[in-house]
Amino acid sequence: MQPSSEERTRVTLSTGHEITLPLELEFAMGGVTVLARRDRLEALLPDALSALGVAPGIGCVTFVGVRYHRVGGERGDDTALEPYDEFAVIVPAVREGRGDSSIGKLVGGEIGGYVHWLPVTTDASVALGREIWGYPKERAGIGIDDSALAFQCVLDDGDVDSDSDTGVRERVRLEVPHPRTRIGSRERDWTLWSYTTKDGALLRSEAEIRGEIALGTPLGARIELASDLRADLGCWPRPLARLYGTRVRARLHSGEPVGDA
Repeated sequence: MQPSSEERTRVTLSTGHEITLPLELEFAMGGVTVLARRDRLEALLPDALSALGVAPGIGCVTFVGVRYHRVGGERGDDTALEPYDEFAVIVPAVREGRGDSSIGKLVGGEIGGYVHWLPVTTDASVALGREIWGYPKERAGIGIDDSALAFQCVLDDGDVDSDSDTGVRERVRLEVPHPRTRIGSRERDWTLWSYTTKDGALLRSEAEIRGEIALGTPLGARIELASDLRADLGCWPRPLARLYGTRVRARLHSGEPVGDA
């Protein structure tokens, strides 16, 4: 990840926290991608985006749990937020593609991920995401355990369940086993686009990501979703692929409007 040429600026959030952009991050993550009905996904996307098709009538959704170890505060920058956890629901999408078929939509298009839902564990992180990028963040109970065997993420809805040992009803349970070998796990240097809606506009943000990240077949990965969330996305809970990364670094740039939402 090369040094950014973007001018570094400070922004004060409504919570009083000051952060510097581009935002420097360090985190561990685990996630899976599952198949979903494209018509359901299209209903969730702004008009300028189309759900990435993997087969006729079929798209996909990615679920990622993240445990942040550092949020800001690098290279003499004294601004930093308290580390937090999050759970991301991302719809792979194409912007400005041509054609009606799943393959045709890729022609001349830009592939990125539309952030549909982003629960987090602190008020400061809610303000950070909503006020700068328009990310659909909200406070939620998230438990992450990155043990020696697997990355686990549990999201609860805050309602008491009398049949549960913990008294809390789970909305999501994600489990991604650690790679058994280094095969498939390598140092990666990516530039990715994320899309959000903010102030009536479609916002595109660049994320530079670097770290040892494993991609591959599910191999024991699983995700359990509450029935309403599964119906909203029109997805099947059987993972197609998994990803895992530890000591991942990222630089998140301020977004730019790219059209009406």
